[in-house]
Amino acid sequence: MEPTPIETLWAAVRAQSGPARAWHIDDLYNHQRRYLADLRLIATLAPAGAILELGSAPCHMTALLKLSGYPVVGVDVNPDRVGDLIRQLDLDVRRRDIERSALPFGDDAVACVLLCETFEHLRIDPQFVLSEINRVLAPGATLVLTTPNVYSLPSLGRFLLGRSIADPLEEFGKLRRFGHMGHVREYSAREVVRLLEASGLAVSSIDYRYHANARGWKGKLLRVAYRLAPRRFQREIVIVARKSGDGPRLAPLVPATDAAPLPHSRNG
Repeated sequence: MEPTPIETLWAAVRAQSGPARAWHIDDLYNHQRRYLADLRLIATLAPAGAILELGSAPCHMTALLKLSGYPVVGVDVNPDRVGDLIRQLDLDVRRRDIERSALPFGDDAVACVLLCETFEHLRIDPQFVLSEINRVLAPGATLVLTTPNVYSLPSLGRFLLGRSIADPLEEFGKLRRFGHMGHVREYSAREVVRLLEASGLAVSSIDYRYHANARGWKGKLLRVAYRLAPRRFQREIVIVARKSGDGPRLAPLVPATDAAPLPHSRNG
């Protein structure tokens, strides 16, 4: 029997021996359910063409998409940090700081963009990122955006206890530990929708979900609370949007010094 995509990915992750091995194992354990849920969502959307995943590292979703037969390209600020896995699974992952450089694709080039658990990490220019997503999406093509919900039960609990939703020391420390920013802020669904609509992206659906991986009594208590509370208090926001028209075609606020020029718009 052929191994499933997730079995193949786990085998590749366990075979890692470099400094990224611990990150791979921790990430896949904690996010496997989310990855599989995203795969099921992509299957229902059935994009007819290339899929682009932004913020690809540790490249687990990129790998699962490829292993499931989808034509996928990942984009990451520093693919080298997971280069062994990229080479092992022969993934196409391109280096680009998506807040400071244009995406390396022409206008209307892709059928689907994934911006999953990445939006909350953007610290310079989220509107430029959405502008570029609009540019590379084909007319009517799909964006799948997932991000933590600022009104989730854990976030509300921390707020009520007088604690920050995201600890600045921990989140900024990820720049040195992992090579990317931690959570800059969390958003409400309404805030994300406003940003999408301002970028020429019409929202098709909004959903909420949780993947409670915590062990022990805290994990059990959280799972019970999620089942009892309204869905809008679950941990993740899941938004599907479609390109409804040309976006604002923004330039980056802080261009990368080695950035390629913005592709010439078909509108001049």
